[in-house]
Amino acid sequence: MNKNIIRSNIKKQRNLLSDKEVLEKSIIITDNFYNKYSYLDVFLLYFPYGKEVCTINLIKKLHKLGKEIYFPVVIGNIMEFRQFTSFDTLKKGNFGILEPEGNLLNKKPDIMCVPGVAFDNECNRIGYGGGFYDRYISENNNCIKSAFAYDFQIVDKIETECFDIPVDEIFTDKRIISRRM
Repeated sequence: MNKNIIRSNIKKQRNLLSDKEVLEKSIIITDNFYNKYSYLDVFLLYFPYGKEVCTINLIKKLHKLGKEIYFPVVIGNIMEFRQFTSFDTLKKGNFGILEPEGNLLNKKPDIMCVPGVAFDNECNRIGYGGGFYDRYISENNNCIKSAFAYDFQIVDKIETECFDIPVDEIFTDKRIISRRM
């Protein structure tokens, strides 16, 4: 199947989740991530959109620990990361996704959480089609790249192109998939 068909099918399936299912599965996923990585200091996260894995509880827990958290901000076809300071300061940006107005990231992050629509067991991903994360990672490939997904978002095989960059690991509600290097 091509990327557009996979993207469409998975989005339809994801949109069928109830709010309760999203919350329950998201807590499992983000707690596993937190338990593995809460010792790190600088996190590139994303604010959930629609029925994506909800990162809000993770953000609250990391913020309470005093961790530095940055969210993506899209300007034109460029994505940069700005510091999250509180939920009160978030504003709707491009695509209707909440974005912070904090300071620009000016240090090496420890870990980046990369959103996606579908993934495979080799940690390849299908995003939303804009290429923002692939472009950013190709220039800033110096940290752990993790992804959050519901287990049904894992497909058999994603046909990749030269510009597609896999993540290092995927946290789902049933397992953690690590890339074979």
